[in-house]
Amino acid sequence: MIAIQDQRFGVEIEVAGQSRERIAQAVSEATGGYIAATHQTTYDTTIVTDPSGRQWKIMNDSSIAVVNGHKGSEVVTPILIYSDLPLLQEVVRSLRHCGCQAVDSTSVHCHIDASPHTPQSLSRLAKMFYKNEDLIFQALQVRPERRERYCRPMDEDFIDKVAKLRPQSFEKLNECWFGQYTEHPPRYHPSRYKALNLVPKWRSLNTFEVRIQNGTLHSGRIKSLVQFCLALSAKALNSYSASHKKIPTDNPKFNFRVWLVSSLGMKGDEFKTARYHLTRYLPGNSAWRYGKPDHTPPQPELPTACHQNS
Repeated sequence: MIAIQDQRFGVEIEVAGQSRERIAQAVSEATGGYIAATHQTTYDTTIVTDPSGRQWKIMNDSSIAVVNGHKGSEVVTPILIYSDLPLLQEVVRSLRHCGCQAVDSTSVHCHIDASPHTPQSLSRLAKMFYKNEDLIFQALQVRPERRERYCRPMDEDFIDKVAKLRPQSFEKLNECWFGQYTEHPPRYHPSRYKALNLVPKWRSLNTFEVRIQNGTLHSGRIKSLVQFCLALSAKALNSYSASHKKIPTDNPKFNFRVWLVSSLGMKGDEFKTARYHLTRYLPGNSAWRYGKPDHTPPQPELPTACHQNS
């Protein structure tokens, strides 16, 4: 059994409105680290090394709009563990306080370590995600322009192949994803722009990526995203099967909350904030499946007049 808290992850936070030097200063202040290098690689990367020797990278991102005369940047965390969530939140707050902005062209991506996964568990993950995808898009309020380009729905053909073929090897899963076996997919393969992206599994990262979060510098929302992704991964790892059949609902808030609590294990105070952020925009009633019952007390019956026989 692999718990939510046992897994490793990384986050990519896209920001606008500040220079990479200022962003690096903010990251170093939050982590207690120092700026170790600048203008590295073709992405003009600035590297902040934290006290544990881990590298936080601030990279150029041309997909982000120019704001205040500064090109967009992407803050890429090192490999983190669950106990690093408070540190991640401090970094996010520091970015916001230094004047960084989350504009419409930005987003947040979460990478989860795929090394504990098997072809079967990644297949279960894909089917679970597809089944609940409409609710996930609605809950995270994925903007239409992102849904059309950078955060597309799962490919139904891929899901159908996985459900029918039940791939027993990563090679067969790879064939289902790419259409033919692709041992070394390019970094910018078109299929990477899915809400659930498996391309990094076959690259040096050995992760899967969840791209559903619109740009934000709200530390609670980013923490909630990470916890949700870890919970999805844990459920896929610990299950024996998963359905991909979508189920219509007339109470999205209730259904999504039940899924988070009963299926993904996001219950108790530890995930209270995550449940709030993940259900706050959904219509419906989170506590009552068919709406809050009417507790109006019954009205007493009026006495019936008695008539005596004459």
